Amino acid sequence: MDVGFPKRTGANAKAIWRTLIHSVATRQGFSLLEALVALTVLLAFAAALGPVLMQARRIIAGADDRVAAQILLRALISDPVDPAHLNGFAREGESEGLQWRVTAEPTAIAAMFPSSAPRPATADPPPNWAAYRVVARVEWGHGQSVSAETVRLGKAVP
Repeated sequence: MDVGFPKRTGANAKAIWRTLIHSVATRQGFSLLEALVALTVLLAFAAALGPVLMQARRIIAGADDRVAAQILLRALISDPVDPAHLNGFAREGESEGLQWRVTAEPTAIAAMFPSSAPRPATADPPPNWAAYRVVARVEWGHGQSVSAETVRLGKAVP
């Protein structure tokens, strides 16, 4: 059944192929449609990546604040505190935009010393020690904070 298409013979196919190659080889630049399609694809990628890149930028900016807060927190928690004044101890302040607070409160842990330890007869009675929970907290930005706690020995309140 013949539908009206010309039959492609070997010579006819070669001529069509030469015409296509010649038209592609002599063409210079891109057509307007090709340029618009490329621009559309590029803008679609930019629209998809834009929010991701902004979120990454916010995370990196927040990381600087978090690192500064953790450095301050370590300094606060390792700061020596007078064992005689741990009961009711509280300090707070601000350093480079970071608000900090350190508190100490007695715990239910009893500090026990071995009874087998030799004691000189003339020595003063042993001090009455108590365990205190020391909590340090550093806040910055919009409600962001980091905290750490430790236990220190201090003189018990009679």
